[in-house]
Amino acid sequence: MTTARANAPTMATTMTVEATLTREQFIKLSLLRHLFRMSFYFYSFTCSLVTAYAIYTDRYLFLLIVWPPFLLYLLIGAADIIRTGLKQDQPFFLPTRYEFTSKGVAIRTSQGQSHLMWDQIASLKVMAGCYVLTLQGGTVLAIPLSAFPNGQGKLFETLVQNYLERR
Repeated sequence: MTTARANAPTMATTMTVEATLTREQFIKLSLLRHLFRMSFYFYSFTCSLVTAYAIYTDRYLFLLIVWPPFLLYLLIGAADIIRTGLKQDQPFFLPTRYEFTSKGVAIRTSQGQSHLMWDQIASLKVMAGCYVLTLQGGTVLAIPLSAFPNGQGKLFETLVQNYLERR
């Protein structure tokens, strides 16, 4: 359910969104975030360089030095994501109410509530079928696009971008 109140016909000042993140959305989003980390880029770049060098010089032993840590990084990340996604009691799987106002974002679930100020939010992106609010510390809030019926998504993007620009 999404509701918006507007002061002017084109700009909402508050918006309330009720959404539940699915297990599949969580896993897709987490895998993408795992693959977009700086450590992934470091490992993949290093493996590429060493692999090129090993092939060029016929020193294939170097492949045994760089590829196992990279594969271990990928495997451990994927296993952790799947393990976390299988837990039934994760707060991000609960129905959540988000209230976006000039004072920030109020977040409520059956387990509790919290409030984020706009200066705690770094950016808004769309990933894996979700709007992803990235917090200053790197944590994310994911709200499925399906929580925004009838074009409310564009209104939400405008609202959030306006508040992020004002901080």
